[in-house]
Amino acid sequence: MQRAIFLVRSIQGIRKPTFRSRLMALANSNYQIVVLLAMTNFDEIWQAKREFKLIKLPAETQNIRLINLADIYADHDGIALSDDDYLTPDLTQLKSYESHAGKLPVTRFVGADGNIVAETLFGEDSTRLHTILFDKNSRIIQINNYDDADKLFGIEKYTNNLLDESLLLNAKGQLVFRFTNYLQPQKTTYDLTDSSVIPLPAELTALPGQKDDDMLKSYEAQGASTITKAVSYTNYRRYDDINAFYHQVLLNMDLENAQTYVDIDHLVEAAKYLPGKRIFNY
Repeated sequence: MQRAIFLVRSIQGIRKPTFRSRLMALANSNYQIVVLLAMTNFDEIWQAKREFKLIKLPAETQNIRLINLADIYADHDGIALSDDDYLTPDLTQLKSYESHAGKLPVTRFVGADGNIVAETLFGEDSTRLHTILFDKNSRIIQINNYDDADKLFGIEKYTNNLLDESLLLNAKGQLVFRFTNYLQPQKTTYDLTDSSVIPLPAELTALPGQKDDDMLKSYEAQGASTITKAVSYTNYRRYDDINAFYHQVLLNMDLENAQTYVDIDHLVEAAKYLPGKRIFNY
């Protein structure tokens, strides 16, 4: 039987019509398919699972496995979490209030000062999906992510409401991977003519040295991109490029001769770590 693996790095990827069409085509061709929810923003995993259920696959389809990084590294060795790695407030001593987030039940825990300390979101079957911890200004500082067996598998740490670090745990609750996000300054240059139908965004600045009567003018935008690095606590290997980590993940899965499908948004950067391997996009 032919095999295929979809490397899904974000919830935006699983929402793409091309993802669904590629998946349906392979399922109808009787491929053995693995969909790897490989996002290091672990809070997207439960959302991606719900999105996947909305895909109308053929009723007889049985050859699709939906897994994530915690499944792959469940049995790998790790180290004990330190007290500095995550917060563990005792929520049982706080007042709790039942509510809903959309159609899902949520319990909010409130401190003596009247501020929300945490909230826990539950699935339709009453299993925990995540618990979010907040600071005094209602900013997210940590998210604990739980699997279908109600076991903690991932911890996300936030700074100024931005995801700073993700901790992947094995089945014993030990730390096996630490993913750290960094902001990298980025410049983008645009060339526009006076007849361009695209309005000039306010954040663009004209590059110096250009004449007023130039038909084509260049503008520059300042921004930042997020890069993710990883550290293994099994063999202490460091990955300065998240694509190198994903390459190792695919090697660990031992899917020889499987067709690999990568989000087209990440295709170029992923290709350099998969030499000699046929890569398809979605």
